[in-house]
Amino acid sequence: MLSIGQFFSRHTASLLISLSTVSITAFAANPGFFLGGCLFAGTYATSTTLLKLNQKRKVMHIAGITKDEYKHIDLQLSTANKHIQTLSQNYLRVRSVSAFKQLLEMTRISKNIIKIVKTDPRKFYNVEPFFYAHLPSAVELTEKYTMLSKQPVKDKEIQITLSKTRETLADLNSTFQIDLKDALSNDIDHLQMEIEFANRSNLKRKEQLEWRGEEK
Repeated sequence: MLSIGQFFSRHTASLLISLSTVSITAFAANPGFFLGGCLFAGTYATSTTLLKLNQKRKVMHIAGITKDEYKHIDLQLSTANKHIQTLSQNYLRVRSVSAFKQLLEMTRISKNIIKIVKTDPRKFYNVEPFFYAHLPSAVELTEKYTMLSKQPVKDKEIQITLSKTRETLADLNSTFQIDLKDALSNDIDHLQMEIEFANRSNLKRKEQLEWRGEEK
């Protein structure tokens, strides 16, 4: 759930801490190359672990979630990323233009939902069906669709099944769009409130100017 920026920041900090520790130790006691290397590795591993724990605590504090909730959401995000990798592989294998477009769009929406939840873990609860049902269903359907589309012989039954699968994928694509709106629902509500407040403020200001005779 931690971002790439947090990954680089903690490893950069760990590197600086380790180099400083080894430099000070070498100046004071001259431990030698082997012990110095062990000290560097131990300091780096320890500082990285502690910094990562501190970053997680900050995320939990800001999001207002418990440690168990953090672990659960992080696991769901990890699983969802694996599903997205499968979708990405499948849309390069399908032979239908419509199915390709659907999978490409579903992959794009899925990445956006995951990005939103990573930024604000509380929004996971707005889109739980996406993680538990919609995304896994899309992966399962595309796996079967890809398998059937590669068969050398396509009788009427297979053609009908492929057509129905494309229709179901289209429905799932619409469901994904609803999931994305659900993930953004709080932001949309907040923005609408801000717009309404700004409009009321502008109207009040305009009325004040008109009352003073300053309106041109």
